Formats: sequence, structure tokens, C-alpha cells
Amino acid sequence: METVMLEILETAAIAVSGFLIKKYVFLEPDMEEKKQKLFYLVSFFLIGVVFSGFGKDAANMTALLVIGLNICLGRKKYRLCGLIQMLPFPGIINGLLVPVLLVPPYFFALSAQETFVYQFILYGVLSVLFVLFYVKGKSWRSWFQENMQHRSLRKSEKYLLWTIGILMLLFSNHTTMQITVDSGNVRAADSIYGRGLAPFIGITSVSAFVMTITIIVLIIQGNKRSFYHEKVSRMQSGMITFMAEVVENRDDNTGGHIRRTAAYVECIAKELKRRGVYSNILSDRYLSDMVVAAPLHDIGKIHIPDAVLNKPGKLTDEEFQIMKTHTTAGEELLIHAKAELGESGYLNTAVEMAAYHHEWWNGKGYPYGISGEEIPLCARIMAVADVFDALISKRCYKNAMPLEKAYAIIREESGTHFDPAVVEAFFAVTADLEEREKLNKMI
Repeated sequence: METVMLEILETAAIAVSGFLIKKYVFLEPDMEEKKQKLFYLVSFFLIGVVFSGFGKDAANMTALLVIGLNICLGRKKYRLCGLIQMLPFPGIINGLLVPVLLVPPYFFALSAQETFVYQFILYGVLSVLFVLFYVKGKSWRSWFQENMQHRSLRKSEKYLLWTIGILMLLFSNHTTMQITVDSGNVRAADSIYGRGLAPFIGITSVSAFVMTITIIVLIIQGNKRSFYHEKVSRMQSGMITFMAEVVENRDDNTGGHIRRTAAYVECIAKELKRRGVYSNILSDRYLSDMVVAAPLHDIGKIHIPDAVLNKPGKLTDEEFQIMKTHTTAGEELLIHAKAELGESGYLNTAVEMAAYHHEWWNGKGYPYGISGEEIPLCARIMAVADVFDALISKRCYKNAMPLEKAYAIIREESGTHFDPAVVEAFFAVTADLEEREKLNKMI
């Protein structure tokens, strides 16, 4: 009876620990709240039935399988991968339980009765901790659910958890085999066999337990840091867009220009990446920096006088020279921002976009007259987005141009004004009717 009670507690601990690790360490999403609660009830009922019919080992395996099934059902895509995702779970759970359940009784040569009391107390403490987490941790769980539900582990974190899971599974199996049971009594550490193994098992068990706990804590803390970093980044991005809109509002000609061009830049860049063009440049980070930086491409217009910026007619040569300075003015502003705020990927990209988005592929642009791939890729993409939006938008000095005519101009200037590869990507995302309809809604 005592043995059965301990086995029930062990199975329950494995199931509860597994569900907690799934959600708070591996960041696997739950199903809808009602469905998730029902799943918990059905899972524990099923585990109980298997335990009563087939024993502890079958019940423990069932617990792991239902956790894997829960991962599959909680996902919106790659659901079958959930069964693979739960493979490190046995090692991580064993890495937590085996060192504290089996090693101390062995190390201190406890009798079978003393071992039962020790393990029963340990499971009692664990149960109390679970209950306290459920009762007292409501606010933390709400925060987690609200702010971490859309996050996922980075590849490095996944590899680390898989490594620790496999290592801990090997360790726990080896330790369990060494701590043998002889007629119901744990082999005493003062036996001839035990004296040789005790130091090794003691040191490795403590190391394994500390390593497992440390990695779990580090990943949980890393998730929180990543969340706050993303929150600050979103705030910075919002402030950047707001600043750019303040500048844009001085210009009566360009309502919504920065948001549309940012959307065009994203579409073109993603298509280039999909095609494998400029793959040595177009990393995920570079692409995201471009999207954040795009609204700042005309920030230098803050230095352009209203009389020039909002002139209803054609600019004189002198006025055009003044207008052209918005590129270098924007470059200087953003370089100053970098000096104040520190190095940042999107600020580096913003400097390049502001300075070079009026350069031409054939070298006849301004302000520096550079050509070809001397022009940063982000500026080449922005050049197409900027000109296209200018063509199809109404300005105080002209009416909006029909889409087909704007397309014709972009195509005609491929290889002279624009990078041909960027133009090809542009037409790839605007060619079919569905993409064109989306484009019309953005205008």
C-alpha cells in the first residue's frame, strides 16, 4: 500500500511538472481556457485508469504522451512536431526528481522505511508548492498569459533544452541502475559497492540537479528579458513613426506616405529574400530593421522651408537644390541620434535610407552620385517604394497617376534609376489581382 501511494504521487508529480514545463519553459501555447481545463481533467482520469490497469511505468508514459498531445492541440501550425517537442521532457523531469528522490536515501544509507518517509515528505512539499503556485501565482500567470503567449523559444534555447534533456535522461537512468534495490532495501552507501560509488553519485547528482534548475531559471528569465526588450523596441518603433509623422505633417503633399512606403519596402524585401537575391545581405534582422527605419527616410525635410516644401507649382532650380538637401540633413540628424542613443541596427539602416534613397542605379542621382551596389540595398528598395508612392498619390502640384502608367514608369527606369532585381521583386508582389487589390486599399 505504501509503495502504491508513492507511485501515485510520483506519476502525479511527473504529469504536473510536465504540464508546467510545457507552458512556462518551452512556451508551448494552451488551448482555449475551457478546452484546456477539460483536457487536464480527461488527462488525469486517463492516467489514473492506466495506472490502475497497467502500473506506474505505463501511467508515466501515458502522462508524457498526453503532454505531447496537448502541445499538438495547442499549436496552430506544425502540430505533429509537438510529439517530437516532448522528447526532452523525460530527461528534464528526471533531472529534477531523481537527484532529490533517490540519491539522498542511497548516500545516507536510509532503510526502506526511512526512504519511504523521506520520499513521502518530499512529495508532500512538492504538492504544497504546486498548490501555492496555483493559489498565489494567479497574477504572475495572468501576466505570463498576456505577455508571453506570442513568444517562442529561440533556436539556441531549444538546442540547450534538448541537450540538457538528453544528458539528464542518460544520467538519471545510470544513477537509477547504480542505486539498486536489494530485497526492498536501498543498497547502503557504507557497503563495499556503495563506498566506491557514493562520492561519484553524490557529486554528479548535485551537479545535474543544479544544472537543470539553472538552465530552466535562465531560460525563464531570458524569456522575460526578451519580452521587455521587444516591448521597448515596439515603443521605440512607435516613437519613430510618430516623429516621422510630425515631420510629414509639415508637407501637405504626402499624407500617409511613410506608412505606405514602409509597407512597400517590407513586401519588396520579403520577395527578394524569398527569391534568394542578395541573400548575403537580407538577413531577418536586416529586413526588420528596414521596416522600422523606413518611416525616417524623409526626416530631413524638417529643415526644408515651408515655401519650398509646400509649393504648389514646379520648383525652380534653386528651390530644387534646397529640396535635395533633405537627404544630407536627414543623414546628419540620424547620425546625431546614433551618437546620443548608441549603436542600433535600425538607426544604421535609417541613416543609409535617408542619405541614399535618391541615388540612381546609373549614378545620376543625388546627393553623392554613387551607383549600382555602392548604394545600400535598403536605399535601393526605398527608391522604388518612394517613387511609386509619389506617382500614384495626389500632390498639390499634380493629380494621382493611374496604376498602369506608374507601373510603366517603374519598369522603364529599371536599370537606370532602379536596381533591376528590386524592380523584378516589386512587380512580383504587385502582379496578380489579389496583390493589386491590397495595394489599392493601402492607397
